[in-house]
Amino acid sequence: MQIDEADFVIAGGGSAGCVLASRLSENPQHRVILLEAGGSSDRFLVKMPVGTYLMLGKPATDWMYMTEPDPSLLDRQVMWMAGRMLGGGSAINGMVYIRGARSDYDSWDRDLGCTGWSWNDVQRYFMKSEGYAGEAGPSHSTSGPLGVSARREYHPLARIFVEACKERGLREVADYCAGDIDGAFTNLVTQRKGQRSSAARAFLDKAGKRPNLRVITDALVDKVLIENGRATGVQFIRGGEKQIVRARREVVVSASTMQSPAILMRSGIGPSEALRQLGIPVQVDAPEVGRNLQEHASVQTSYFVDIPTYNNLMTPLRMPGNMLNYLLFGRGAMTVTPVEAMAFLRSRPELAEPDIKLQFGALAFDSEKQAPHERPGVIVYANVAKPRSRGEIRLRSAQPQDKPVIDHRLLGDPGDVAALISGLKQVDEIFNAPAFASHLRGRLNPEVKPQSDAEWEQRIRSTAGIGYHPVGTCRMGGDLNSVVDPQLKVRGVTGLRVADASIMPVMPAANTNAPAIMVGEKAADMILQDVS
Repeated sequence: MQIDEADFVIAGGGSAGCVLASRLSENPQHRVILLEAGGSSDRFLVKMPVGTYLMLGKPATDWMYMTEPDPSLLDRQVMWMAGRMLGGGSAINGMVYIRGARSDYDSWDRDLGCTGWSWNDVQRYFMKSEGYAGEAGPSHSTSGPLGVSARREYHPLARIFVEACKERGLREVADYCAGDIDGAFTNLVTQRKGQRSSAARAFLDKAGKRPNLRVITDALVDKVLIENGRATGVQFIRGGEKQIVRARREVVVSASTMQSPAILMRSGIGPSEALRQLGIPVQVDAPEVGRNLQEHASVQTSYFVDIPTYNNLMTPLRMPGNMLNYLLFGRGAMTVTPVEAMAFLRSRPELAEPDIKLQFGALAFDSEKQAPHERPGVIVYANVAKPRSRGEIRLRSAQPQDKPVIDHRLLGDPGDVAALISGLKQVDEIFNAPAFASHLRGRLNPEVKPQSDAEWEQRIRSTAGIGYHPVGTCRMGGDLNSVVDPQLKVRGVTGLRVADASIMPVMPAANTNAPAIMVGEKAADMILQDVS
């Protein structure tokens, strides 16, 4: 059993973990070790935006978690995809850059006891990481390492979608990164000059050369070592061999919404009875570890259109030209992202905040062939922005090689279903608004419009997938039942924090990559303040 030592040990090299490794190692006096279960993300398919489609569903780059049968989805099992490489989700996701609404974070601070996490507190951390390709301003920074930009080319129907939203009563949002998402807009992406800017590329390309930072890939974290109530190190498996790295100052678990609670539970921090049944010595009875799981239920609507879309531009005959355009200029079809425009709307007019999130893409899929459709088409994904449905993560066994149990009710709350029914009806109205209607050439999915709420519900439950945004299983809060406090310190253990999307008490009305990076920035700042 090999043993190494560092001041800070980070378990997990996803979006937040990469930020932590970079920021904590800026001081040459701090020795930092970052452990990542997957491999390097310094590869062509990661850098090329459309490489996403070739990495999803591949065990070398995707965790490919399978849920338990979900009664709210007619007992279907759903694959939850998650990046398994340095950069985590940021190396495999759709590159949407969105922070959420001011009210999301103000509510964390005001209502949930998460002191120091209001919008005004977190906005500076969003900006600290941001290297915006446009002009700097009150809500944008050009000096951060994370590439953020407008798409180099927007499909013309993206703008038409925004116009159609305006015709249906939504406003156009001028700067949605300022905390105002109430309306429609074309969205920014995490790209730099047409290439993906993953957290690994943004935060580790330079930091990884520092002599005080060691990045260990193919290192599957087993558990945190705890002695006399203090985290003293991490045990992991690499090449079939158990290894230990000791932590002189702190251990930070940053292994994702699925894996972070699993690591805590294998370490003896979790529901005591469940741990005893698996033969795990209990360090802290923490019933909420693994609970509060949230994820976006995603339902598609597709139409055929009269303008060529990206699925038509990906034919074998066009691919050589597409690749050449990308290699020479960083432009064209190979820089495409799944989402080009977004809208937030209300399922009921009396709501103070929008509760439905729409994501528009200029591409269409043939569900029978599981391939891009031969005809041009567009798609809108509808989510409940902040779902009320909840689930949990449990251990399958005490062995780290066994993926955790994902027991979720993706549509377990009737309010989520009702909101989606209203949202999907409004999607149909937006597509049939004057600006967009002239381009429609028939329905693709669903082929026939549901005629009653019961038919809408059947469609939702039979087709809903995930939004790739799980959060919440190591809940932060001001109450003693929360897993971590507002400093992200694990309750009941010293020298141990959790810093990733799992700490979010309630999902922000956003895709979660930018918020996860923000969590990494704020966590690093709090850690450095404690050791200064």
